[in-house]
Amino acid sequence: MQPPPISSADDGRAAAASPRSAQVRAAASGQAPLVPGRPARMNLRAVLDQHLLSRVEKPSRYLGSEVNAVTPDKRDLREVRVRIALAFPDLYDIGLGNLGLHILYAVLNQRPWAWCERVYAPGLDMERLLREDGLPLFALESKDSLDAFDGIGFTLQSELTFTNILNIIDLAGMPVRTAHRREHDPLTFAGGPAVFNPEPLAPFMDFFVFGDGEDIIVEIAELFDKVKGREARLDALSQMPGVYVPARFPMEQLEDGRILPPVDAPKIQKRIARSLDGATFPVEYIVPFTRQVHDRISLEVLRGCTQGCRFCQAGMTTRPVRERSIENISDLMRRTLDATGYEEVSLVSLSTCDYSQVKKMVDTVVRQAAPERVSVSLPSLRLDSFSVELADMVAGIRRTGLTVAPEAASPRLRALINKWIPDEDLLDMADKAFGLGWEHVKLYFMIGLPTEREDDVQAIADLTLRTLAAGRRHNKRAQVNTGVSTFVPKPFTPLQWAAQISVEETERRQAILSERFRRSGGAVKFGRHNPYETWLEGLVSRADRRGGDLIEAAWRLGARFDAWDEHLDIGIWREAIVQAGTDVDFELRERKVDERLPWDHIDILIKKEWFVEDWQRAMQLQHAQDCRHSKCHRCGVIDQERDLCAHMLRNSIAGRKPEAEFVRPPPPPELGQRNPEPGQPPVRPPEPPAVQRLVLRIGVIGEARHLAHLEAMNAWIRSLRRVRTPLCYTEGFHPHPRVAFSGARPLAEETLGDYMDILLHQRLNPAELVAQLQATVPTGFRVFSAIEVPLSAPSLMSTVAGADYLFFVSEAPADLGARVDALVAQEQILVQRDLKPKPGQRRRGPPAQRTIDLRPNVRSLRRGGSSAAVGLPRLPGEEVLEVSLDTVGGRGCRPSELIEVLGLEVAQVRVLRLDTRFSTGVASAGQQDEAVDEDELFAVAEA
Repeated sequence: MQPPPISSADDGRAAAASPRSAQVRAAASGQAPLVPGRPARMNLRAVLDQHLLSRVEKPSRYLGSEVNAVTPDKRDLREVRVRIALAFPDLYDIGLGNLGLHILYAVLNQRPWAWCERVYAPGLDMERLLREDGLPLFALESKDSLDAFDGIGFTLQSELTFTNILNIIDLAGMPVRTAHRREHDPLTFAGGPAVFNPEPLAPFMDFFVFGDGEDIIVEIAELFDKVKGREARLDALSQMPGVYVPARFPMEQLEDGRILPPVDAPKIQKRIARSLDGATFPVEYIVPFTRQVHDRISLEVLRGCTQGCRFCQAGMTTRPVRERSIENISDLMRRTLDATGYEEVSLVSLSTCDYSQVKKMVDTVVRQAAPERVSVSLPSLRLDSFSVELADMVAGIRRTGLTVAPEAASPRLRALINKWIPDEDLLDMADKAFGLGWEHVKLYFMIGLPTEREDDVQAIADLTLRTLAAGRRHNKRAQVNTGVSTFVPKPFTPLQWAAQISVEETERRQAILSERFRRSGGAVKFGRHNPYETWLEGLVSRADRRGGDLIEAAWRLGARFDAWDEHLDIGIWREAIVQAGTDVDFELRERKVDERLPWDHIDILIKKEWFVEDWQRAMQLQHAQDCRHSKCHRCGVIDQERDLCAHMLRNSIAGRKPEAEFVRPPPPPELGQRNPEPGQPPVRPPEPPAVQRLVLRIGVIGEARHLAHLEAMNAWIRSLRRVRTPLCYTEGFHPHPRVAFSGARPLAEETLGDYMDILLHQRLNPAELVAQLQATVPTGFRVFSAIEVPLSAPSLMSTVAGADYLFFVSEAPADLGARVDALVAQEQILVQRDLKPKPGQRRRGPPAQRTIDLRPNVRSLRRGGSSAAVGLPRLPGEEVLEVSLDTVGGRGCRPSELIEVLGLEVAQVRVLRLDTRFSTGVASAGQQDEAVDEDELFAVAEA
């Protein structure tokens, strides 16, 4: 799908001409910003709810009402003096898991005078609607347009998101270039892992922040509070340590066109959080509705890395190493699980295995997590049997895959990149992993490293196949998944001077591997990066300020979501290269070590001279050990941060003896006992038996109605976990909580009468559970009552007899009453339904259909009078229909089908389920005692 073209130049969105667009835009403009006395073009809450959310693929991306989100009801808006929007330039599905954004969000929102909100790159469908209707992009929590904020801060994770950054700025109604900004426009700023060559984004960012953000984000907010006016703020920011303001920094243009900092330019030094134990961690982690790419708590145990991998920018820019204490990790995990109900915790860092007492730390976390049915993962493992031992400590009942990154397969290249480990150690690790029951091992390699030869590429296949052979000795179904990316020489690495191979050469080397793996009969799964993605990374990552012209040209031609294969349009980028006059060969060439670089004015505490020396050591295949286990390599950090380096070394030395002497006690019983059969998962104890069964009457109203059934179901389960409900779980490899619902709520349907069935292994007071849930469920979720039913009672779904509804019809046609009367008088109400394909059957062409008669399902249908509306106020032009539908022979009638039969648009009818009726058993006994408070009905109407 090609992204929609840009509809305007530097003046925001073009005016939409359709009557509907004008009506929608007027509705948004009529909504004042939430914080009094502050500028804002419009508030989009009503427009989103009534016009836009029902027309996009995943409405949950835009709700902003997740558990722990700092919504307007959690702020005294009269105290708010500074507003900052944190922007992640990719989809919500990717961005919500970003730990850095969570941290800054928590830091700012601890201060009553500051309000921090979030914005993510809108999906292509939402962007199209905003542009069609002339509407601005908005912050999730308040739904205020982005021009209501003092600053918009972007996190830079990858160069492939840079066109999304320009898109967000344009959708905010601002000129994309800072030179064209107006006095009232918010300041744009950026930080994050990809910020260390800021020059390609310098034309679009008012300022950049380098290093750790916990302290400096507060200083920025305080400056916004004290200093008013765009130019005055930029002047003050340019004096702040760790901040780079391009408009206040001298630059030189060379004869060849490059725009570079002067040789004697002042240095902007990165900021450092001096203690992780004292740093803010987002205990009240935002719990998403939308399924995330990484749907878990990311608990940072370690920051920084001294392994010295010569290709790794993050390992260089985050030095020195700082650890959280085990006590702090345990406390943060307990509090975060209590606040979220998450089922998984990932112990994140650049190299978790390098934690000074990693065995004790992992064992402590696992023992704390196991009784709460929380899994623990280690995303970064070393290439040795020690890593397998750690992975074994966190493994639950099923061992699926173990991931390691050799990066290079030949001893020569591993010495070059300073990731030295013999093949025998990797094979021993794989042998041990498969022997302990892992089903597959995933290996990550790079092609295109400096001096790489064809035998180095062949070595990737050789090592992969030897790893597979090690697995097949234990398990005939053992698999190896090999992922291969292309090397990109990044700034602030010893390999930053290297050349990057072309797309054609990347494809040639990938083809060598593909042919070798093809002969494995499917036992090796070969994944490779799109060569054009890394090609674009290389064009931008080392570019000077002229790279901004390329980014802007690509964005104006329609480039969006370039990190997504389905959205990357290389034709757009080729045209942008022509328009911007970019010399591709010049950008991808090898640099000279005495060459001036676009990032020479940034100080990451490592001397440029040391990078030159390490580049030379790489060319001589010299390996350098981790400085925490050998001598100091004099990279430069110790010269400026002697105390932090000394603390790092003392901490490492102090941990060696207890780590070496650590003997792990028997694992928690929840993880099971080692299976006597080699290669099989542990044997877990049986699940505790159910002793109580409760049926809860629940509801979903307001904006929450835009959640899909699975999203709402997940939110209910996490709510139950937050109040520590003793849920029963299924047996088997992947235990699931034994929670069932009366039916799947259709998207956009509100309900005051759904039912949830839960099995418990400890008895609870139903009323107390209701009170606890009412205090923790997300906005728009309701818990009305709970009753106990026999354990042997039939399932909710099997006893559903029907449901009663109110249909609120906006802009109702004049003949609506006649349509209702005619439909009720019909002997048959025929509709077409799609037939689902049989299991394993592939659908070719449009789905087959069958004719269904809904007449037996329609118990009653009439225009609403006073009894039907139950005292609800009506909107102008709105009609209310009272509808009662039956389930007949296990088949129900969908409200949307009845709406279409009446000749109405589904989007113009708001459906409210008043209650679900049951035939016998589970819920019918207590149903009459579960009347809904009339206030709930008014809440629906007011929404």
